[in-house]
Amino acid sequence: MIPLHKRTIFTFCLATALLSLGLASSCNKPTTTTPDPREDLVRSLKGANVDGYLFATNEDDTQVTASLTNSAVRDLIKLDSAASLVLRYTSIKTKNANDTKTYKTEVTKAGKALTLQVTDIATGAVVSKNTFPPPQPHNTGETGTAPTFDTLEACINDFNCKFRGALQCEADRTCKDQFAALTCCLKNGQCFSVHLIIRPIPFRCRLTGFIPGVEGLVLSQ
Repeated sequence: MIPLHKRTIFTFCLATALLSLGLASSCNKPTTTTPDPREDLVRSLKGANVDGYLFATNEDDTQVTASLTNSAVRDLIKLDSAASLVLRYTSIKTKNANDTKTYKTEVTKAGKALTLQVTDIATGAVVSKNTFPPPQPHNTGETGTAPTFDTLEACINDFNCKFRGALQCEADRTCKDQFAALTCCLKNGQCFSVHLIIRPIPFRCRLTGFIPGVEGLVLSQ
């Protein structure tokens, strides 16, 4: 019979040997890196500043979509001092072809005219381009005099209650974004043109997701 102290030493040595074998085996295994969709998208933008952008990803049977959206879209965006503003970067990876394309969605300004444009970053090809309509006097009523509001938000809410419904129905029916522009005058005497994007609501219309929901784009008059 093996003495107790020798059995203890033997057990310790055996455990140490098994542990060493396990470590050696794990070291020999190839390391795998889990893809990071956000880092992949940022890398494809080649140095574009995306600080404060909000990341989202979505996957279905055919593609993987990743996006970085400018957090400014959550509030009214004043464009008086900017010639252009990026709203979103989007990458779309097609599973079958293992091909990824990256797009930039931006608003550009020429004088008082605003254009919403989606561009393929790799090729520079314009995927879509929509010019906002000229701003119209808002809700002049029977008197022919446009009302004034305490805030821009109050003016937009009044427009939404009276006119947005028809535009939303058209967006949902056609799966195409609708564009509106109105003149908002405040009680302090300031007037602004406010440009709105009415996005389709049905999920079938929003699979690509180039254009984010935008609270409103504002220019001084």
